[in-house]
Amino acid sequence: MKWASIRTLLFILAMVLGAAHGATAADNQLITSVAAIYQYNDNIFLNPDNIVSDNIYTIAPKLELVRHSERYTVRVDGKLEFYRYQDNDAFDDTDQWYNGYFEATPSERWQVGIDAHVSDDNRPDRDIETTGLVLSNVRRRRINAGASANYTFSEMLASGLFLEFNRENFDDPEVSDRKDYHAVLSMTRSLDAWLARTTGRMNLSYSHYEFEREFEQTSTQGGFDVTTSLDDRTKVDNISLTFGTETALTEKVNLVVDLGGRYAHSKRDLKLARIYSPPLITEAPSSDSGTDDNFGFVGNVNFTYRGERSRSDLFLSNDLQPVSGNNATVNRTIVRLSGSRRLLEHLRGNLFIQWYRNENNSDDLTQDDIDTHTWNAGGGLRWALNDYFDLSANYVYTLYDNREAGTTAYRNLATILLEAHHDWLE
Repeated sequence: MKWASIRTLLFILAMVLGAAHGATAADNQLITSVAAIYQYNDNIFLNPDNIVSDNIYTIAPKLELVRHSERYTVRVDGKLEFYRYQDNDAFDDTDQWYNGYFEATPSERWQVGIDAHVSDDNRPDRDIETTGLVLSNVRRRRINAGASANYTFSEMLASGLFLEFNRENFDDPEVSDRKDYHAVLSMTRSLDAWLARTTGRMNLSYSHYEFEREFEQTSTQGGFDVTTSLDDRTKVDNISLTFGTETALTEKVNLVVDLGGRYAHSKRDLKLARIYSPPLITEAPSSDSGTDDNFGFVGNVNFTYRGERSRSDLFLSNDLQPVSGNNATVNRTIVRLSGSRRLLEHLRGNLFIQWYRNENNSDDLTQDDIDTHTWNAGGGLRWALNDYFDLSANYVYTLYDNREAGTTAYRNLATILLEAHHDWLE
């Protein structure tokens, strides 16, 4: 894995160097960086009982190419994380992230874009600060691609279409693989005639999710070895419609509000078969299927402040979201308050607190039951030592309340990071 990762990163370097050949420093960046990271994690798996803590050492090289002109912007980057555990070397591994982005303005009215993401990750707490949920240390390979087109009809009216595909595959057959398809049609209209500095918004969204897991388990019952084969597949279709506004309350304060509703339909097909040996007896396969229909509230509020020295954000959201590694979607509620301030010319501090609730309908037999509350709170400092080196220190406290299982886990995570970076086209 390590040498394959290095070869991939070197290939990207060759590509970006070729793309940057002959370019001027004025419209291009070729940035290389490497970060040395120390972390202490006192509950790696966010387990309430069998707590595993360790010191983690990570080296993370990164390459990034940015090319910008009046008509288009291209950005390509790749990053590797070689991490080692001091006491639990069985968890040592390498995570990889690769991203590509292209945006163009072929005319005054049209704007188009394409983006892609490929990742290969393995850390058990990789999602706790982004979704509020915990995965085991099973390798996940993710591919994501999207395309967008926006057209400006006039100074008052614009419309856009966004399409996206996402796929997740896990090395463990008992963990659910997933495919997603998304389409969003949006429209915006200036409301300045009625409300100063305000734009009206409408978003019509459709999502299709496919979850699947297929595996065998062997157990002993009496004098028999029993092999159980399970094929579990779930499909969910979700459509939502929201209306809202975006208002520049002042030059520094912006408010976005979107409110609406959704309808979701889910279907599950479960097939089960057993073989007993000795003697070799095959039980007749059984199958079960079910459907569920439900309605829900969709909304988000985003309040932002951007000052000369300080920044702050308040974000609230509720929507139907898929769960990585499970045959399930959840109603995910997010409340996040964050802020940062430049304390000195080269020193910046930040604080945040966020709450996630992930819950689905316990009466819906087509999906795995999930009911969790997750709190994350923390802060840090970042010091720009000079033009080439940055030093940062961060702390995050996590409370993970799994109400479906009736357990609560806690985690303290401390991080120290030293990063060196250089733009070779500067």
